[in-house]
Amino acid sequence: MSLRVTIWFFFVSALMVLTVLRYQPGWLQTDILLLAESGSDSVSSANIQKKVSQQLQSSIIWILVSDKSKEQSLARYTQELANKLSASKALVSVEYRWANSDKYKEEWELLFPLRQQLLSPGDRKLLYHWPEEILQRQLSRLYGPDGAGINLTNDPFSTFSNYFTSDLEVTPQVFDGIPVHTEEKQAFTLLYAVAAPVNLAGNSETSLHSLQQELKLWAKQNGYSLFVAGAPLHTEYAAALAQKEIRLIGSLSVVAICLLCILVFRSLKPLIASSFAIFCGVVSGVSGAIIILGQIHILAFVFGTTVSGLAIDYAFHFICNRLRAGKPKDKDIMSGLLLGLISSCLAFFSLALTPFPLLQQIGIFVGCGLIGAWLTVILLFPQWIRVTPRALSYFTRLPNIDIRYYLILLVGLFLLGATALLKIQFNDDLKLFYQPPEFLEQDEKQLNALIKSRPDSRYFLVFGEDEQQVLTREWHLRSKLINLVERQSISGFQGVTNRVPPKEVQMSDWNLLSNFYAGELARSFYQQLGYSAKEIDQLLASKNQPFYTLKFSDWLSVAGRQYRGLWLGCENNNCYSVVRVYGIKKDISKLELMPGVIYVDTRKRFSKIMAQQRDQLLQLLPLIFIVVFFVTLIKVGIKRAVSIVALPSGAVLGTLAIIILQGAAINLFHVAALLLVFGIGIDYAIFSHTSQKEEQHYTLIAIAMAGLTTLLGFGLLALSATPAIANFGLVLAVGTILTLLLAFLFFCTRGKGY
Repeated sequence: MSLRVTIWFFFVSALMVLTVLRYQPGWLQTDILLLAESGSDSVSSANIQKKVSQQLQSSIIWILVSDKSKEQSLARYTQELANKLSASKALVSVEYRWANSDKYKEEWELLFPLRQQLLSPGDRKLLYHWPEEILQRQLSRLYGPDGAGINLTNDPFSTFSNYFTSDLEVTPQVFDGIPVHTEEKQAFTLLYAVAAPVNLAGNSETSLHSLQQELKLWAKQNGYSLFVAGAPLHTEYAAALAQKEIRLIGSLSVVAICLLCILVFRSLKPLIASSFAIFCGVVSGVSGAIIILGQIHILAFVFGTTVSGLAIDYAFHFICNRLRAGKPKDKDIMSGLLLGLISSCLAFFSLALTPFPLLQQIGIFVGCGLIGAWLTVILLFPQWIRVTPRALSYFTRLPNIDIRYYLILLVGLFLLGATALLKIQFNDDLKLFYQPPEFLEQDEKQLNALIKSRPDSRYFLVFGEDEQQVLTREWHLRSKLINLVERQSISGFQGVTNRVPPKEVQMSDWNLLSNFYAGELARSFYQQLGYSAKEIDQLLASKNQPFYTLKFSDWLSVAGRQYRGLWLGCENNNCYSVVRVYGIKKDISKLELMPGVIYVDTRKRFSKIMAQQRDQLLQLLPLIFIVVFFVTLIKVGIKRAVSIVALPSGAVLGTLAIIILQGAAINLFHVAALLLVFGIGIDYAIFSHTSQKEEQHYTLIAIAMAGLTTLLGFGLLALSATPAIANFGLVLAVGTILTLLLAFLFFCTRGKGY
């Protein structure tokens, strides 16, 4: 085994070992919101944001709907539906029996001894202002249909019952422990499920969409309607779409490479070697992302696979150089390959210096992928590649163009780009990443029409030094949110203080209810029910309960479904909770908040961070140009360095101008594609400027082949159903065409037989 092959195997072995050591389940991410993480947010740490995001990204609501007359049978079919859902590998858990669930009972048993210090908002208001109404309300209940359920000994005025049910989705009908809701002429039941991690292998046993279609058909056959909504459905759909496009792009690339290799090289060996170089590039990119970052997002993977468009350049240049007559002259091509690698890696690894995950992942994926492909070419190809030399005469057939025409086009592209920049507009909306299909949108609309309290992606994040400070701050926020509900700006809200108020509020409630029991109204209540004075004294004496300090962690361990997840835990000397807001009808972002409370609008936050990433990349582009210029300056001198960097710079500015002038608003993915255009262009420029007279024909055919494979394989990204990917592909297609045109014209200016 030669030294080169030994070095290659050592590199691959080290890469695999490090990848295995750093590997962790879930390395390929699908959650779009994780791309908006930013190290600049000191309050909302990455772990806290992930917790909130994961709650939204893992929950699914299933709603079974029937006519109002079928309430009892609806509960029976809900049980059957729950059994089907529980049996599916696509779901981790299903919850639907809240009326008699174990958690419900445990929470009641924990809080019941504290009944004298826990009041519903309505009862608290009545006791403050109109305590006599509490008396009249309870007398009316006692003589009504619900009178038998009143606990006259321990909860005579139902204050604890009212408190415990004030924030639950209580319905008038419960069949076998299953709440059946009614809305006009319809009845419906709700099932809350937690989805398993999205299956990227396309296994039908864990496919949410397969499960959805199967159960919708089952419901229809039994005379019911089933609607489903939740982020996991969208995540799976988007991941499947991205995978489909990856397969399409890969297939087209392979076909293009096969046809070109067979046509030009007339042998399968170059085809196999080129495909292997691409494979090594993609594997190196994935391994680099896992080793350095521990993870990669599927969108970064889609964009990163364009590494093959650059990796194939190295293979084509090496193989085309081997077509020259005589002994292999690999040394002639090595300096160009090395300079091309350094220039491209500088461009892409610079993205890893940004604080934004998507740019980091793309930069590391492509940079590591290029190194892997380059090492494969220079270490293995010298022994692998054996092609029959062929005399090429393409260069002699090119028109002889005066250098001034090339310069005029180049300067024109620079001026066009500078002019277009004056008209530039930006768009960083979340819709760029994903357009939901109509069948999911229809279910969302139906579900929202029936359920008024679905969690919104906008929420309040409350933090403090300890649990009590968080509860106190959240309680102050409640008063503002109650005003918003009264003004109909929002439909409602939910936080942990709906169940567990801060200690000072509990103490106030304890005093309020103690004074009520000690007053004449409570005594009058029992007198009207016919109790003797002695019995009344005993009953009222038993109400004089001591104040208890509720341990928050004890309550958290038995908290009901509607509260789980609202408490985010403590880290970095802070504790965190979330207050979810429902039915936002007006902008609430300008609400005046106390310290320790921030309003989080996920969509706006996402757009803001995408805009920051776009701006930072735009600022990096000129810096990358300058760094690449100085690298080439060391190798080829100032005159050639200027000429080399001018070619891809002109292509980048020309591409940007065309995109702007055709009316597109620029986003992060336009700019990321411009960086790839520069990487492609710098390779073409280096080889077209540094090739010697006897190499020109072979360099030209290598550039043409590399450009065609990039255009056919990745320019078709412009047809993607995902706007972000389509934008990326369009820029890549236009940029590749301009780069090829400039490289072709430059060859024409060098003169026949140069």
